[in-house]
Amino acid sequence: TQTMFRSIVRPVVVKPIIEQVRFYRYLTKPLPTVYEPLPKKITGKSVMQYVEEKLLSKYDPTGKRRALIRNNKEGLRSGDIIKVTYLDRSDVTGRIIAIKRSHNSIGSNILIRTKLNKVGSEVRIPVYNPNIRNIEVLEKPEKYLPRTKQYYIRETSRLDVDDVEAYIKRKTGEQQKTKHAKK
Repeated sequence: TQTMFRSIVRPVVVKPIIEQVRFYRYLTKPLPTVYEPLPKKITGKSVMQYVEEKLLSKYDPTGKRRALIRNNKEGLRSGDIIKVTYLDRSDVTGRIIAIKRSHNSIGSNILIRTKLNKVGSEVRIPVYNPNIRNIEVLEKPEKYLPRTKQYYIRETSRLDVDDVEAYIKRKTGEQQKTKHAKK
């Protein structure tokens, strides 16, 4: 019986296995730090309050934009005409329809409306946008319309805004004429 199995079993030849050798390249420079160090623990404040205060101090160091957003007489209200100037010297003029004030005002934005070539256009402007150079109040109306968000002026032709830039030019021209007439 053993001779019978010998013919069936074949001898196994072991071939030498060549292993690839890996070369490691050690860095001569130290690894850069991935994360900035964590701030020290703030007692009495939540993390969100701390982050919002840091962002407010970064994007509004003078506090001018915070004063515009406050809900008081000096702040912006719906119905005011403003001019927003960007860093690339382009500007947008319009009447405020709505102001979205977030909790700590970092996400606040202003919705302004104007008409260009008899077509109404609206622009939503983030107040703390770093590309904004200046937000300037051109005119405050004598009497404000009701409600703080005046979305209803879109449908009514009687209340809808006209070309705001042309209105401001006319008004400044009239003021200059009255100054010259008084002299």
